[in-house]
Amino acid sequence: MTRVDVPPGASLSMNLDTSPSPPPTSDRPATMPLRVVSYNIRYATRNPVIGERPWNVRRPRLTTQLSFITAGHESSFLCLQECLYEQIQDVQTDLGESWANIGRGRGDGPRDGEFSPIFYRRETWRCERHETRWLSKTPDRPSRGWDAVLNRIVTMGEFSHVKTGTRVVVMSTHFDHIGVKAREHSAELLIKFGKEWSSEGDGSPVSVVLIGGDFNSSPQDMAYKTMTAPDSGMADISDLVPESRHYGNHVTYTSFGEAREVPSRIDFLFIQEPRTAQVNTFGVLANSFDDQIRVSDHRPVVADLDIVI
Repeated sequence: MTRVDVPPGASLSMNLDTSPSPPPTSDRPATMPLRVVSYNIRYATRNPVIGERPWNVRRPRLTTQLSFITAGHESSFLCLQECLYEQIQDVQTDLGESWANIGRGRGDGPRDGEFSPIFYRRETWRCERHETRWLSKTPDRPSRGWDAVLNRIVTMGEFSHVKTGTRVVVMSTHFDHIGVKAREHSAELLIKFGKEWSSEGDGSPVSVVLIGGDFNSSPQDMAYKTMTAPDSGMADISDLVPESRHYGNHVTYTSFGEAREVPSRIDFLFIQEPRTAQVNTFGVLANSFDDQIRVSDHRPVVADLDIVI
């Protein structure tokens, strides 16, 4: 496998080719570029582990990184995980008023517990509807599923492009880190929800369904295999770009260097099949720079697509 090496502090933004597609022909429909990012930003704990810096130190580095990743990509979606309500406010403040977000906490109240929010630019996208569901047997109310040790959620939004009316569905999720059965059944729920949301709404066709998240599952685990099974209607976006063109890292979870933690690939972007979108780039970016401060214990996962208008 050939991979592009990333020097310390390197990132992915302007150097990717996200130029518009050629003018449509009778055989080639018009398209528009879209960037999607999945990033577990690590919750703002009051008891940092060894090697972890507090949120007030990580915050400016993380939000500057998000701004850089999305600069020049007006159609970007940010699927974040492990955000407390205060962090949602901080990210919103630092990104600025041009951004909006959807989502709620996984606890009993809308601000309780961790969020898996979706951020988008309000001048580019209009949120037509959104919902948070729990990954359990009772997805319509706060609940814990199967052998999970915590409530787990998925945030879902249907968006229409302000200029073209193009509709997309975006989902952000965070699977349980302990429950093996819970992760597998959560994958089944995501597939089900994706199919529902791609066929519901006002009747207008959905151009693409995208899912970003921390799945706490490696490609060898049943949850991942469920997501990518031939009958799932989903595909791992990284599989749609030749490995020789993957940018950056392979590992998405680095930890903060704790002795018992094993770096692994557990964060993914998925796209619903059959698709009309063209996936152009895929990369796993850096989460530490020259100062050696890890912005998070996860790395951002990024892909660029051309979606049919």
